[in-house]
Amino acid sequence: MGVMEKYWLLKSILIMKLTLLLILVFNLNVVADAYSQTKVTLNLKSARFKTIISSIEKQSSYHFVYSESKIPGEKKISINVENTEVTAVLDQVLANSGFTYNELQNHLVVITPVGVNVNAAHVTGKVIDEAGQPLPGASIKVKGSQAGTVTDVKGDFSIDIPEGGVLVVSYIGYQTKEVTVIDNTPLTISLTPSGVLNEVVVTALGVKKEEKRLGYSITQVGGEEVSTTREPTFVNALSGKVAGLVVQSPPNGPGGSSRIILRGNSSFTGSNQPLYVVDGIPINSTTRENTNDGGKVYGGSDPGDGLSSINPDDIETISVLKGASAAALYGGGAQAGVILITTKKGKKGQGVGITFNSNTVFEKMVPYDDLQYDYGRGFYGRLYTADDYSNPIFYGQLEDNSGDAPGWSWGAKIQGQPFIDIDGKTKPYVAQKAATQFDRFFKTGLTTTNTVALTKGTDNGSYRVSLSDTRDNSPTPNEGYERYNGVFRLNQDFGKKLHTDFKVDLSRTLRLNAPLLRGDGRGSLGLSYPRIANTTDITLLDDKKPNGDFVSTYNANPYVQLEKVKNDQTQNRVLSSGNITYDITDHLHANVTGGIDYMNTDALFVVFPNNVINTGGVYRTTNIQQQRTDLRGMLSYDNKFKKFTISAFAGAELQNSKQYSLDLYSYNFIDPNLLNFNNSKNINAPTETHGPNSKTNSVFGEAQFGYNNYLFLEITGRNDWYSALASTRPGFKVNLFYPSANLSYVFTDAFKIDPKILSFGKLRASIGQTGSNPIPYLTDLTFTLQPTLNGITNAELTGSTVPPASLKPETTTETEIGTELRFLNDRISLDFAYYYKKSENFLLQSTISNATTFNSLYFNAGSMYNKGIELLISGSPIKTKNFMWNVSLNAAQNKNKVTALAPSVSANGVDFYYNIKAKVGYPIGSIFGSSYQRSPDGQIVYQPENSQTGDAGTPNSVIIAKNANETYLGSANPDWSGGITNTFTYKNFSFSFLIDGQFGGQVYEAGATWTNYFGNSKASLLGRDGNYIPSGVINTGTASAPVYTKNTLPYSSYIQFNDNGNADKIIDQSNIFSRTFIKFRQVSLAYSLPKNLLTKTFIRSATFSLIARNLFFIRKDLPTFDPEASDSINQGFGYDSGGLPTSRTYGFNLNLSF
Repeated sequence: MGVMEKYWLLKSILIMKLTLLLILVFNLNVVADAYSQTKVTLNLKSARFKTIISSIEKQSSYHFVYSESKIPGEKKISINVENTEVTAVLDQVLANSGFTYNELQNHLVVITPVGVNVNAAHVTGKVIDEAGQPLPGASIKVKGSQAGTVTDVKGDFSIDIPEGGVLVVSYIGYQTKEVTVIDNTPLTISLTPSGVLNEVVVTALGVKKEEKRLGYSITQVGGEEVSTTREPTFVNALSGKVAGLVVQSPPNGPGGSSRIILRGNSSFTGSNQPLYVVDGIPINSTTRENTNDGGKVYGGSDPGDGLSSINPDDIETISVLKGASAAALYGGGAQAGVILITTKKGKKGQGVGITFNSNTVFEKMVPYDDLQYDYGRGFYGRLYTADDYSNPIFYGQLEDNSGDAPGWSWGAKIQGQPFIDIDGKTKPYVAQKAATQFDRFFKTGLTTTNTVALTKGTDNGSYRVSLSDTRDNSPTPNEGYERYNGVFRLNQDFGKKLHTDFKVDLSRTLRLNAPLLRGDGRGSLGLSYPRIANTTDITLLDDKKPNGDFVSTYNANPYVQLEKVKNDQTQNRVLSSGNITYDITDHLHANVTGGIDYMNTDALFVVFPNNVINTGGVYRTTNIQQQRTDLRGMLSYDNKFKKFTISAFAGAELQNSKQYSLDLYSYNFIDPNLLNFNNSKNINAPTETHGPNSKTNSVFGEAQFGYNNYLFLEITGRNDWYSALASTRPGFKVNLFYPSANLSYVFTDAFKIDPKILSFGKLRASIGQTGSNPIPYLTDLTFTLQPTLNGITNAELTGSTVPPASLKPETTTETEIGTELRFLNDRISLDFAYYYKKSENFLLQSTISNATTFNSLYFNAGSMYNKGIELLISGSPIKTKNFMWNVSLNAAQNKNKVTALAPSVSANGVDFYYNIKAKVGYPIGSIFGSSYQRSPDGQIVYQPENSQTGDAGTPNSVIIAKNANETYLGSANPDWSGGITNTFTYKNFSFSFLIDGQFGGQVYEAGATWTNYFGNSKASLLGRDGNYIPSGVINTGTASAPVYTKNTLPYSSYIQFNDNGNADKIIDQSNIFSRTFIKFRQVSLAYSLPKNLLTKTFIRSATFSLIARNLFFIRKDLPTFDPEASDSINQGFGYDSGGLPTSRTYGFNLNLSF
């Protein structure tokens, strides 16, 4: 067992011990409470009766019912008792007062004048909504007392109450109702929807607030939205459901990364990903992107982002904080917004419960479209003959991808004539269409997820334990993914004042043969098919020679990649958090929150020798350990003074991030069939890296003031001190302050507007500032100690970056205004927002002369803005007792522009990824490259060529002339994005579907380069018959003195796109396509068993759902490939060179609760 495995084992054992200790403490406390909650300690002088009763309730499990007009209210009482039974204390307090008490069940005590008889009633009942559906979790309280309960999943409750007492029934979003109890008759209590939905949402630092009090936009999504119709990573399921949120995901297979953009990009070189916070603790969701270099650690694959290890079945809600004001309390790191994830926990007072969720999904790859099947394998429009196959040179060309290799479809017209295939057999010359080829190569994938959760709740606490198993058998042969989760969460109250919440989430993920994303010399399955001749049966490429070598080893052979490449990854993760709250008084509370996110990742990348992917072979192992710890303390205060309310808190936070990596690399092997370090001829020295490590110390605060429950002003501030900015040199400011303010005005309450006209109306405005965490180790020179030589200890300079003279963290300042309107008792609602955010102090890196002993320099060098609008309209057009139709429509527009760059980079812009860059006056993510040459009057200029030899020979055809000067070709950013969700409910059936899309934006589709180059695209058909004479001009003069004449020669797509393998005539503009699409994203049909069928069983609820995702495109402007795909999940988004094809999923979900 290695060091890393031992470390993980010891850490797991420690966590299991701590978990067992927490369970023991929980159960011991339950036993202790049974004894201690009947005794109190009091030392009160000249206290009123109500004060004494309140003190007893806080220390014990007793609740009191009495009439305000019938208690000893004026008499002052002094009492000093220690650990005394409550009944004895009451005897002492009520002595000679004319009052007595009667104890009912469950420690409910009724105070009455002497001589008044009290009869107890044991009341049962059900709470339902206006449609007759049960309301689980509704609050039932005895008026004038703290005694109460909540309804179960069926809406049922039972409670003891004095006859004639009053029950107060409440539920979020419904009007509170009071019911007088006459006798033991069962009650059915129907609640009416409230005119104003005072919905409670989770905001920054996990603080729950009424939505009406917020002066900024926030969207909350229920956990069922991401758990039922599943995506490989749960955040992908947010696509089309949140205005201003765009999901971008490379075709990277299960466990890969996803890119979430909120209100446009906020940084040049920093992360544009939002900060992810789980149960109040920021987690490590960094993407270690290596998609552009197959020689790096992960072999040109996407290693994941830390989100895929979270089990969607454990998620309760997801809150999306898009604006700077909403996210300012997180300071640095929240520049791109924040996504708050709240996980499930047990419910107090609900006893033991078990839930089981089983999700089964089948996955099918979607065949490429828009390919040509008119011409087949070959060159110059001819078929290969027997003489070609008897020529040893031909076989050499076949194997090394040179000359007339069988990958090209520039051959004869497909007419069913006999031809000799690559296996030497004579067959009909027919097209092998994509649907058939995909069925031959890809299989039907199968993903199963089973989650079982046990919950137990008492009056003083609860716990939840869940176990989950996910197994993804990918449609790609030899590829798979597994995830195992174990979660324990404990909530426990110690008396009336101390509240605790602890959680441990253990996960283990395995990725088998993660796909390579680029055709960079190491192969890409996504580009294999477009480079295979359209008359070649793909299964023939799996044939081998007697010596075991593949018949065809050129780089389009996907079977070579399956057998010769191994790209595996194992990740063990511990995500733990704890929260302790102490109620100092009814208005003053102290809270401590802490958490640890630890990930240990092992990667193995193997390429066997003697094949096209890497002829020398590679054996590489990498271990990466990442740990982030957070500790936060906070003091909060809330109170009400007549019409005014105040809610405030202040605190401090410590954050610490560490990383360690070890990389071992070897190549050239003695035995080509045995790859390990012992068999290697060449082993690179191990690369061990400690860091980057960083610390951030912070203080923060918030104050919210309310007037008459319709006007709310909130002010926040946070100051971060960064270790990354610390320096021994003067001129460095190590801290940054992030302020915010927001205002909410509920004008329907202020002006008492008739709810029949407008049931709710709010205006909001906010301004705030957030930032990006600075990169460590840039502000000072760093050294490492070397072995002692001749008694002298030497130090070696670490790093190749010269420390800058000054450095500022990136910051984003944003203003937002908006409104929320609800009509017809909330049957229709509208939410609108306009925002403008400016981001500045972008950090850039430039190369410098090696003569300085450094090779690069970081500096602040740019700014840009985003502005846009967001709209959410939702409603219930039809709402009857048995049928309901809910619809939700969201849309968003974002416009981005780079406003400034440093003089040293302003002229050429900042290069991100191939043709993607930033230039002043253009959006970030703009695409630049060569374009079509045009005459002064706008006509396309054509260039004469020889259709057989290219430049040489007598011109007999033309191609489009290239303008090699850099030209703006478009932006990867969409103009509009949005989605519409419809849900129809009839009795126990529910049918829902989502359609979403993006409008505008372009993509540089390098995959089109290959389909054109190999003659498989429809664009390559143009001019093959020699009869297409394009409209345009030819320059018969010179480049400096052009003379344009009308073109009379036919167009040659072969010379344009291939030219005997020479791609210098390919024009970037021909690879630019619109990204516009409309997709039928998801659909589900669910049936829940009626409650009356389950009343005599141990099953509380049962729901079965049929589900499907990514069904089809209603509109797609990009031919062949997926408009949502990209090589990159960072600033290079907008360039796609073909990863895995897109896929659609369909299956079923079963949810049972016991």
